[in-house]
This record gives sequence, C-alpha cells and structure tokens, in this order.
Amino acid sequence: PPSLHRRALFHTAMKKAILAAALALPIADAFAPSPLSGAMPGLRAASTRGASTVSWNMMARRPFIAGNWKMNPETLDDAIILAKEIAKSSMTATAQVAICAPFPYLWSVGNEFKGSNVELGAQSIYFEDKGAYTGAVSACMVKSVGTTHVLCGHSERRTIFHNDDNSVNKKVLKVLRNGLTPMLCIGESQNEYEEGLVKAICATQMSKDLKEVTKAEMMEITIAYEPVWAIGTGLTCAPDEAQKVHEFIRSHIAKMYDQETADAVRILYGGSVTGETVDELMKRADIDGCLVGGASLQAASFGRIMNFNP
Repeated sequence: PPSLHRRALFHTAMKKAILAAALALPIADAFAPSPLSGAMPGLRAASTRGASTVSWNMMARRPFIAGNWKMNPETLDDAIILAKEIAKSSMTATAQVAICAPFPYLWSVGNEFKGSNVELGAQSIYFEDKGAYTGAVSACMVKSVGTTHVLCGHSERRTIFHNDDNSVNKKVLKVLRNGLTPMLCIGESQNEYEEGLVKAICATQMSKDLKEVTKAEMMEITIAYEPVWAIGTGLTCAPDEAQKVHEFIRSHIAKMYDQETADAVRILYGGSVTGETVDELMKRADIDGCLVGGASLQAASFGRIMNFNP
C-alpha cells in the first residue's frame, strides 16, 4: 500500500540523516545511492589512475593475502595437512601471507608455517588479559603461541556473537598494546546495502572502532572491507565497485588522520574471493589484498590466490 511505502521511505531517510549527523557528513553524501547500484555523488567514480599508479601503490603497500579458516577444518590432523600444503605454495608468493586459524590449532599450524612465507593469525580475542571469563582467549595468550595478526570485528563476530563497536574498539586497542597487528573488518549488511548505506556504515564503524588509535598505530592496522551480503551468498561485488568503496575508505582515513596515513594503510577486500576473481581485484589501485574465507580451506585455490597475477 502507498502508506506503507511512504513509511518505509521515511524510515530509511531518517536512518541516513542520523548517520550523517553522527559523522558530520554532508546530508547529500549520506543520501548518495549505493556504490553498487550506480553513480555515487558522495564517492568518486572508479579510479582513473593508470597502470603506473597501480604499480606504485603495490610497491608502496605490499600486497597482503590473508586466509580465515573460521571454524574449520574438523580435526587437528586435517589442519596440519592443509597448513603443510599452504606453506609449500607460499614459497613462490611475493605478497605477505597470513592464515587465521582456530584457537586449538594455532600452535601446531604455526609450527608448519616456520620457514615458509606464511604468518599466523587469530580470529578474535577478548579485550581483558586474564580473569574469570570462561571460554575467552586473550591477546597475550595468542601472542605466546606465535600469532602476529588478529581479526577484529569480523562480520560473523558482530552478527552471531553480538560484538558491538565498543567491544571491537577495545579489541583493536588491546591487540595493538600487545604488539600484534589488528585486521579491522568493516562492511555493510544486505539491508544496509539495499538502503544505500554502504558509505555511512563503513565510516561509522571506522570512526568508532579506531577511537583512541594514534597515527603511528593506525599505520600498523590493516582494514578489511567485507560486503556481508557477498559472503557465501552467491552474490558478487564487481572489482570496479569494490574499488569505489576502498577509495572511499582511504579518503575517510585521510579525514580521520591525514593523507600520509591513508596512503600507508592497506585495505583488503573480503567477499567470496576465488582464484578466478583475485587477478581483477588486485589490479585496482586501492585494493591492497584479500581476506579469503572458503577458498583458504583448499590449498590449490589459496595457492592460486597467493600467487595472483598483478
């Protein structure tokens, strides 16, 4: 009915206006359409910078390919076999490579990565060092078993385990204070995407999740853009459209810090990356790598992604 349609439009308009006010964004920017549905007045068009600029960016920001095994594989023996195969494939990779493995496998998998080009990552931590927090794992614990990277704010931690921006911010700060590298995951849900809130959601998450992070610390952080609607759904985000969002993310980092910091931060794309899609993604100027889910559980597929053709 027309009345219901008007109410839905009003709800969306109010949500955008509130986000714009919170971020001090121009109202017109907040109402720009999704970058995946056409032109975005609030975002610059897909980068027109030439191949030489892309090459310079790759030299300035070393490509980073990270795998997230999530709650896989089912046994330690399977994890060790997979780690051995990935370690072997990594020897020809020029990109920085990391695998974020489940907590019980970190020590054993880390041993398989010794002497290879693969670094060890954890999928999350709790923001306290120790205490009566049954089932929780601290940053100092994962550091003690050889971890160097930690995912913070992955979409599944936000949605399934209800990690809000305040807790994600505490995790980011705790990871940094322990001398580890946070990989901050940001991105919009399908509903937010359909409402044209891509830009506002990414900006809001960064502003809240990076609270109290200094410029020097920011240069150590990796950002991973995850269009949640494109993870395991069969829907895809075209490379040029992903580039638009990455370009906006970099511009927002420049607003929060400065251009030098924005130019130094690596921004990874994480949305059902495969061996068939990685080459085109990695040709984009502001896509510095990939956060890989399902394909990281297949040694051949992840090997192809690690050894992408720039």
